[in-house]
Amino acid sequence: MNVLIADDDAVSRLVLAAALTSLGYDVLETENGRAALSAWEQGECHLIISDCMMPDLDGLEFCRRIRAEKRANYTYLILLTSLSGKTNYLEAMKAGADDFITKPFEKDQLAARVRVGERILALHEDLRIANIDLERRVRERTIQLEKALDAKGEFLSRASHQLRTPMNHILGFAQLLERASITREQETSVQSILQSGRRLLQLIDRILEVSVSRSSDLDFLETKTGSAR
Repeated sequence: MNVLIADDDAVSRLVLAAALTSLGYDVLETENGRAALSAWEQGECHLIISDCMMPDLDGLEFCRRIRAEKRANYTYLILLTSLSGKTNYLEAMKAGADDFITKPFEKDQLAARVRVGERILALHEDLRIANIDLERRVRERTIQLEKALDAKGEFLSRASHQLRTPMNHILGFAQLLERASITREQETSVQSILQSGRRLLQLIDRILEVSVSRSSDLDFLETKTGSAR
């Protein structure tokens, strides 16, 4: 794993780099916050140990600059500080720091903090991969649903067309019979055919409207159902 160091003090930087190297990490050293920011922007260092007090670009502003960048991979920030107190820690956390190491540090303390950072980065990576997989599944399900809805709409459209054609023929013949010289009993039967046929056409039209409508657009069903009663 790569670890980026930002410290303007050459001795502190040497001691920190030696300790991290002995723990098995690959170390990239920078002399100030601005150089560290440039190295972070160009490289793959997701764990950074930065001194808090540096010229030009201090540790707090360095943290703010990194947090302002929206990246998929998380960067874990540890601040080296000789200052203590709740106010200083809160200020650093607001700036985006994840953890702190007080100078002068012990190797065991450094190892523990870095191991914690490594675990948290692994969890962030697992979560990022899980989110990518979830988004992919949602896209696939959405495409499948859209295809299913298109197929349903096409089927209902064809079915309604196939139903309308013979029903229109039936109504046409019934209208011809209505004009012919028929008995009262036959006229009653013809009127029943016409009424039933028109209701069936309304039902077919309603089915077609449902097939092309979303759930939020189905208020017309209540209106038409109420008027049909």
